Amino acid sequence: MNLLQCSLLLTSNFSDDPLFRYSFQGTDQQRHRGIEAYFNAALDYCLTEGEIILAPGNAGVLAWIPGTVFPPHIDPFKMTGQPAYVLEAWERFNTHEQTPEALISGLAKNFAYIWLLAVDFSVRGRGYGKWLLDSSAEQAREAGLQELWLSIENEKSLGFYEKAGFTVAASAEAASGLTTYVLTKSLG
Repeated sequence: MNLLQCSLLLTSNFSDDPLFRYSFQGTDQQRHRGIEAYFNAALDYCLTEGEIILAPGNAGVLAWIPGTVFPPHIDPFKMTGQPAYVLEAWERFNTHEQTPEALISGLAKNFAYIWLLAVDFSVRGRGYGKWLLDSSAEQAREAGLQELWLSIENEKSLGFYEKAGFTVAASAEAASGLTTYVLTKSLG
């Protein structure tokens, strides 16, 4: 799976996510262009600063970064040439992200941040998400990190992460009006 395929998988998985619905507005084509631009930039950042893990058979993707480069800062140059509606979406998204980033920055120590996780709809429920989480935990342990952290806005995802050993460390209402949940898992 190349980066474009990863970006498309992430875009299809997150197009109905509450945060992405709030941030990326407009026609379906505009929303998808903006979301895809976001994931392209995020994956590029993870290539240089973190890790990207692919599930067997390209069934899913997970990207994480070490806490030393958290919160992530996407190079503004990546936005050059994007239409105004994409720039506006990124501004809404980044304003929202200040809340979970502040929560994690205040609580986490020696950690890996799971930034992106998606499993192809056709193979959900077959253990690929857990495999990706376990693989990221192993990589983080090997890097000498002691915790995994992530944030979500989709309450429906809480059960999946709790079943994988994560606990809700904090929750708060962000500027978007959405509740953000910050989850952690010890690697000890």
